[in-house]
Amino acid sequence: MKEDSLEAIFTGMRRVRPAFRKLFSLASDLTDVEVVILGKMVEGGVEEVSIKELFDDLSPIRPSKLTQVTNRLEGRGLIKKERDPRDRRRIRVIITEKGRREYEALQERMRSMLYGAMRTLSSREIEILVRSLEIWERALRNL
Repeated sequence: MKEDSLEAIFTGMRRVRPAFRKLFSLASDLTDVEVVILGKMVEGGVEEVSIKELFDDLSPIRPSKLTQVTNRLEGRGLIKKERDPRDRRRIRVIITEKGRREYEALQERMRSMLYGAMRTLSSREIEILVRSLEIWERALRNL
């Protein structure tokens, strides 16, 4: 890969990241990590995950940070945490109905905001963007 291509990709990522953070902040007061946790359960079609699964998925997050994030979500009534009755060392994170509704409402607000931004793009640019994201996802899948 050419050095200038790598630099262009890196620069583009740095420029886009603040826009996505802004999108999250305008759509919700949840942090991006909180959204990922709720999304894992809603989009994954699971009612519960273990703290260890979350830790593995969110690595390199620190265990103390994950505890803070899940405590915040629990305090807002978006998840419940409980010990697994079969293995008391294991903590289960269970999405609540309120958490599911909040995540789905957030997704709808974000879709609406993205739709507004995409109105400035041509059909061809949208096709290129969609294809580029598919390629980018494939390239990053094994990190």
